[in-house]
Amino acid sequence: MIQAALNSEELDWKRLDLKKNDFLIRKGEIEKHIYYIVKGAVRAFSIIEENEKTIRFGYTNSIINSLSSYLTSKPSELGIQALRKTTILQCSKTSFETYVNATKERLSAYNRILNESIVGLIEREIDLMHTKPTNRIKRLQKRSPQLFQEVPHKYIAAYLKMSPETLSRLLNCKM
Repeated sequence: MIQAALNSEELDWKRLDLKKNDFLIRKGEIEKHIYYIVKGAVRAFSIIEENEKTIRFGYTNSIINSLSSYLTSKPSELGIQALRKTTILQCSKTSFETYVNATKERLSAYNRILNESIVGLIEREIDLMHTKPTNRIKRLQKRSPQLFQEVPHKYIAAYLKMSPETLSRLLNCKM
């Protein structure tokens, strides 16, 4: 569905070229777009008790937004920030929803994408229940091998709730 949507003349995709540390959305703003990452990487994070907590990544050929804000039209609890130079295609919520609701097939495909997002959230929760850092790394490598090539390790370490040094040491030894 994503490829069809990207190529559709029914949708008004706008190209955004982000520099490292530019934001797609900041905490407190209402998400009004869906983003397709053409090239680059972003992270979704929140600041909790003065500490940054990364909860999701987007990288080349993936979609991202602040989903809870997008679905509820409430202020986002997350910021989405470029980790390096990143090219994004942005589509408005109104345009995207009109496109999705135009046919049963598109709506069904969209529901599959939402289901995959829910499964991904559950997988992340399970990842973090593992007390052994090696198990958390292995699960993430299996689920998202491209992540380790696209995202700086300091952010992956934070995502896995370990220090960058621990991640580096474990990646360099045979697990």
